[in-house]
Amino acid sequence: MSEDLVQAHSHPVGRFSYLRLGATTLGQLRRSRYVRGRLTPEEEGRKPDGIIFLPRGRIKAVVEVKTPSELTDRKLPAVIEKYSPIAAAVCNLLIITDGKKTYWINPHTQGTVRGDGQPIREDFFPRQVESRQLSEEASRRLAELVEQCDQVLTADNDDLQSIAILDPSQLAETVWQKIWITTGKEPEKCLYNVVEVFVFKFLSDTGVLTGTYSFRSVIDKLSEGSDVALDHYARMVRPKIRELFPAGSDRTTIINGTIFVNERNEPNTAQAQLFGEVIQDFQDFDDKNGSMRSIDRQFKTRLYESFLRQSAGVKSLGQYFTPRNVVQAMVRMSGADSLHDGARICDPFCGVGGFVLEAIAENANLLRQFEPENGRLDPKIHIRGYDKGSEEKEDDRTIILAKANMLIYFSDLLGRYNSPEYLREFSEHAFNAVFRLLRTNLGTFAVTSDEPYDLILTNPPYVTSGSRSLRNAIDAAGLKEYYPPIGRGTEALAIQWIVANLKPGGRALVIVPDGLMNQTDVLQRIKSECEVQSIVALPSRTFFSTPKKTYILQITKKTAPTTQNSPIFTYLVSEIGESRDARRIPIPEDDLMTMLLEYRTFVARGEQYSSTDPRAKTIAWTEFDAMSQWLVERRWSPEERRALGLEDEPTEVDEPAFHDMIARAISDLTDYLREARGDED
Repeated sequence: MSEDLVQAHSHPVGRFSYLRLGATTLGQLRRSRYVRGRLTPEEEGRKPDGIIFLPRGRIKAVVEVKTPSELTDRKLPAVIEKYSPIAAAVCNLLIITDGKKTYWINPHTQGTVRGDGQPIREDFFPRQVESRQLSEEASRRLAELVEQCDQVLTADNDDLQSIAILDPSQLAETVWQKIWITTGKEPEKCLYNVVEVFVFKFLSDTGVLTGTYSFRSVIDKLSEGSDVALDHYARMVRPKIRELFPAGSDRTTIINGTIFVNERNEPNTAQAQLFGEVIQDFQDFDDKNGSMRSIDRQFKTRLYESFLRQSAGVKSLGQYFTPRNVVQAMVRMSGADSLHDGARICDPFCGVGGFVLEAIAENANLLRQFEPENGRLDPKIHIRGYDKGSEEKEDDRTIILAKANMLIYFSDLLGRYNSPEYLREFSEHAFNAVFRLLRTNLGTFAVTSDEPYDLILTNPPYVTSGSRSLRNAIDAAGLKEYYPPIGRGTEALAIQWIVANLKPGGRALVIVPDGLMNQTDVLQRIKSECEVQSIVALPSRTFFSTPKKTYILQITKKTAPTTQNSPIFTYLVSEIGESRDARRIPIPEDDLMTMLLEYRTFVARGEQYSSTDPRAKTIAWTEFDAMSQWLVERRWSPEERRALGLEDEPTEVDEPAFHDMIARAISDLTDYLREARGDED
């Protein structure tokens, strides 16, 4: 029996297929690649009644159909003993049924499969499957049970445990590299297409996409050719995804790959073969590991970062990402868990949405906002992420990645609530409400009428080149009063936006470059309107594409024009839990974790805080207020730095910052010479 013939005569059971075999032997199935391992001559000649299999994959269950008289309590043990070796040769599950009762058997132990201590009694009746009488829900439930049995039944275990949590990082990296090498397209374009296929597979496995719109439907079309499968995906599946998740007011949705499907939403037939290979890669992963209904959280948080391990991705993709360990540390410092109904959160420069999504994932009070009540979503805590775009289609993609990222982060919710009504609510009140593309040259800087925020978490762009043009655009838009001409670079404008858009008592955690930390007028603006809580010095090359020295700056908007009295927490971070090179691999050294412990102790004890951690220091307000720059690592002496194993690393500075460094050096030398000669002022 050929593989194509098997496909043609099979019937769907969720994402699996059922096939009644008749005279087909296990040996014939092995030659058609439905049995991947070796069989003994005796096993090759055996003829099961039917099989459940993953299309273009392995057998997941052997089905034996008997009459009621053959399955009496007295005869059942003999039937199990006879057919278990047949199933054990090719899979982990034997299903025996008479059309009225169904027995789920572990063929390795010949024991009854149990769930929660009770025998599984789910009905599997082949006639219902063949006549398409099963509902989508029942079909999906059967497939989930078969998957659980395939994953967890062994020679030592008859009990069903929870579905394994998958980490598809290697799959993502492999597929990305395949697309990149085959097409020669820019790394970021390859990324968009990988994410699109991930979203497609994920939506299918969670039951959002079913029938002719499912991943299984495209797999079935592969038997007719890769071009047929791609045509079906482009003309049937993609429009359905757009229907289920309509674009927001910014005209962006969750898919926008242009390698397999062009900008006119037509199949790119030149890439049909590659499309078929990628789809098969995902199916092979499913065959070996199971569906993507339960995805490892670390994979969700690091989906995009995994692509940066490829050297080609560092420069092209690095601009989008703040390392997840840094994001998580900032979220845990933020107090987001104490926000109540009516609160507002923003990342004004959100990129692919890491800060917003981590805040939601880390805090139950935020995740609850997206649980339906009476079928409706009505978040009481308002969350917003802005990103800059234009009318150019390429500029849409970062916010599209953020929306797709949100879908993957919310996999558990979408698995539980996948009705069309919830999906519409999710589109309107979740990712389209949270993530918004601003199609102006000013981007977020043009947003001057927002209600103020209780919490801002962000890593704003920091460049000096081109900032004069941005300043001119601000003046031309009549926003000069909103952005007084202080400081330089986009980071100075970003700080002004953040300070202006915080509620009294609102908090911001911002990543800033060293160039901002010596701009006296900007620092004065911060001190006049905010209190400074903490400054954490990050190591060079924390970020993928720059050696620039950066800091986590935490400020709180003053509720009255008073002078700050509280001390400032500072900390030196040497390592962030991942290598600071192109590979970005996890490492055991992670000073961010100890920093968090020290920071929480500082918050709890206030002015009574003291520490034995040599990386932590507090600065009294009177001393801090007198500082002309906030490069806090200079508070550690050379001897202290050497004791911590800190070496001065080369850092990148812009031209104005370099001029400031020279001016400070000249001033310091002048003061030293004056003091050495005993000159008076």
